[in-house]
Amino acid sequence: MLLGEPPRSQWDLNFSLFGFPVRIHPFFWLIVLVLGANSSDPFDLVTWLVAVSVSILFHELGHAVVLRTYGIHPWITLYGLGGAASYNPAQARYTKGSGSLGQILVSLAGPGAGFLLAAVIVGAVIASGHEIRVFLGAPVGLLVAIPPGEVIGSPHFTALINQMLFINVLWGIINLMPVYPLDGGQIAREIFMAVNPRNGIRQSLILSMIAGAALALFGITLWKSIFMAVLFGYLAYTSYATLQAYNRHGPM
Repeated sequence: MLLGEPPRSQWDLNFSLFGFPVRIHPFFWLIVLVLGANSSDPFDLVTWLVAVSVSILFHELGHAVVLRTYGIHPWITLYGLGGAASYNPAQARYTKGSGSLGQILVSLAGPGAGFLLAAVIVGAVIASGHEIRVFLGAPVGLLVAIPPGEVIGSPHFTALINQMLFINVLWGIINLMPVYPLDGGQIAREIFMAVNPRNGIRQSLILSMIAGAALALFGITLWKSIFMAVLFGYLAYTSYATLQAYNRHGPM
């Protein structure tokens, strides 16, 4: 999730992956480390950093690959709480990717890539003779993981696998919630606009505001997560503020 592409800095990490320019802003590393700060083991921090970085990069590659199929040339930026596959809007104006269906497919491709990566990891774990379990119910809702007490290779490698599954499955599901600017919020906007071009944006913002508030409440009551409550509370507020601006001035 990226609210706006950050300006370039001298500490950016720049490289190319499968022909896509990639830039990792230093703020990305800082936020990832803060999220993993509950561990005092430096090896746990390293596995967490690897799991988040690889998973989010794979997510953005999903968006980028679909954009490329439409003849658009995107670049990837990792920053803050997530990332973005950005492109020049003028380049997409006359492609199928600019339509509602194209935008929906692009948005779905990110979580879809994460689910695919998780499926490959699960298949590899099972093929190696180990077990994978699916845990349902509160507080996490859905968790795919190696059973407690089972070790693959080493405790840290086992932790890395579980973290990759956690990020790509659970975060992928959360990212499909109809809250803007998550992928689910962008999908909801395209659907509302296709059904009701006059009021679709307004309706999608109302849904985003309600869903964000509900997820904030869910985060503090079931997940016992102040971070989730603050994040979705903030997203609910930004949807509310955008709705008020839209009502005053129309499309921005």
